[in-house]
Amino acid sequence: MNAHQSEPYQPYLFPELQPLLPAAITVATGPISLPVEREFTFWRVLVHLTLFLATAVTTTLAGMIFPLIGLLEEPDGIALLARYMLSSPVPLINGIAFSFTLLIILGAHELGHYFACRYYKVKASLPYFIPFLPGIGIGTLGAFIRIRSAIRSRRALFDIGIAGPLAGFIFAVPASLIGLLFAQIKTTEATIDFNAPLLFTLINKAFSLPPFDAMQWNPIWFAAWVGLLATGLNLIPVGQLDGGHIVYSIFGHRAHRLIALLTFSAAIVIAFFGYWRYNWAGGFIYVALLTVMMFVRHPSLPDAAEPLGRGRQILALIALLVFIVSFMPVPVSIS
Repeated sequence: MNAHQSEPYQPYLFPELQPLLPAAITVATGPISLPVEREFTFWRVLVHLTLFLATAVTTTLAGMIFPLIGLLEEPDGIALLARYMLSSPVPLINGIAFSFTLLIILGAHELGHYFACRYYKVKASLPYFIPFLPGIGIGTLGAFIRIRSAIRSRRALFDIGIAGPLAGFIFAVPASLIGLLFAQIKTTEATIDFNAPLLFTLINKAFSLPPFDAMQWNPIWFAAWVGLLATGLNLIPVGQLDGGHIVYSIFGHRAHRLIALLTFSAAIVIAFFGYWRYNWAGGFIYVALLTVMMFVRHPSLPDAAEPLGRGRQILALIALLVFIVSFMPVPVSIS
């Protein structure tokens, strides 16, 4: 405390302008107490919990319905589907196994981002899980966190960007291994064939397992497959995807833009090839996604000169390997 403590607090640069202020404006006589936004409130936590539970329900239903989707082609398909789901515990077991495995992978991904944000004192929300109709998909559109304050350094951007994919991948690997080791041989042909990511191919070769296209669907490898698909998509080096953050933190703005343009061009080629060779139009979804990302400007970094160091360079190579073994240019083939 000093002798000037009793003087009015002066928030303006030029005291001589004080008499010109409108009378309605009062000058504080002490420290200004600003309202502090609470990170966790009852209603916020309730929203996150509700979305998570809703997604758990929809993904469980998706795991129950997916292997029985062929029943819907029958005249009384919906009735047959409902009757079988209620008369046997197998669909519920499938649904729970799929939901549990998938939500662990997606949750680990988002919590990786979240805890990296916490480490660097970047304000971020808890994960928002997005439920979706189970009959026409996997029961979810994924999950995300909201970053509410600026990322100020290269190291922070790199670590926040890479933490999610690596955390999710750590859980996707054992799920892939368990799902493939216990997979049965396919007895009937399906109209939709899931193409194997490179990780599946490596596991099959390492354990002398049958080719992936000969394996019967099961909920564990399917959840791992979805998790790897999400990991590969997020590591695409475009815009504010995780891969875009990593590339920006390593190479800077200009190289980030150039790599994004090259990636976008490759996505267009892949989309047309997938449609021509595999009758799969989903590649155009990649193109649409990347088109949106191309127009989302990446925020600049106040501390862009900070060195990343050898350890992060090694992690960047690991992220590249994760992308290679996870990404599927053509995830499915339709006969």
